[in-house]
Amino acid sequence: MKKVMLVIVCLLFAATAFAQQSDPSNDVGYVKLNSTGSGTPGVQTTLNFGLPFKFWTVVANVPQYGTESTRPSSIIGSQIVGNANPTLADRIVRQDGGAAAFRNGAGVWSGTLETGASMVPGRAYAYQNKTGVARTLVLAGDVDNAGGYGTISITGGVSTASTPISWRDSRNIVVATQVGPQLIADGFTGVANPLNSDQLVAQNGGATARVNAAGTVWGGTLTQIVPGQPYNVQNRPHPNGTWIYDYQTGAAAAMNAGFLMPTPSITKAPMNNESVKTSSVKSSSVKTTGAAK
Repeated sequence: MKKVMLVIVCLLFAATAFAQQSDPSNDVGYVKLNSTGSGTPGVQTTLNFGLPFKFWTVVANVPQYGTESTRPSSIIGSQIVGNANPTLADRIVRQDGGAAAFRNGAGVWSGTLETGASMVPGRAYAYQNKTGVARTLVLAGDVDNAGGYGTISITGGVSTASTPISWRDSRNIVVATQVGPQLIADGFTGVANPLNSDQLVAQNGGATARVNAAGTVWGGTLTQIVPGQPYNVQNRPHPNGTWIYDYQTGAAAAMNAGFLMPTPSITKAPMNNESVKTSSVKSSSVKTTGAAK
């Protein structure tokens, strides 16, 4: 009888172990961005950023896995400071179009960026910090580097048309080999005079990248796209005019080319957007960990 019970216990243990190994999982990542303060309450400073992850709807501080959210209430949560006076509240602003959202004195989100659920990947945003003190903004979500999140119109036809842009990717990706080829295929153009060439410009720091007239050699100080960082495509006045950047095709081309992977170093994943541990996170670096679905 004892031998029979031992066999049953062993089988149960083996089945449990198999289930743990076979259970699907996802990678949770986060970046921490630093916002400087003006030193004077009510006088804002601005932190520009992009969305490196897929974000889930948050209910009672718990992300609802599988229900994607494009609302700042789920993506940003309670990280920004609200105020009964909207002009004194921190804001999240979408750079193209200017849709904004803020929290009132009770912590309830308002504004067209929230009601329109228009905090979508691929675009660039600004955190308007009106507290006067330095603060941090943590972006925590599901790692999704597959692309397929829409296209964006790159404005042309004026002296230097500038279109804000970002990439939903948890990895540092190389401009010359992993981003550049698709940009060129879609309309990004270099000419003999570098001053008349299109440019990719980092909004934070101002590093730039451009390509030669043949579209084969990239130059400039901007060599990698960094998770959570925003950029501008400066479309100069040459024959390409307005063109469409296809994120899905661009992502596929980049995937085929291979990626430079940052080294993950995280011991605990944040489990909701309202309360995120940041003590072990370095600024502008992505941390990931496996989490059960």
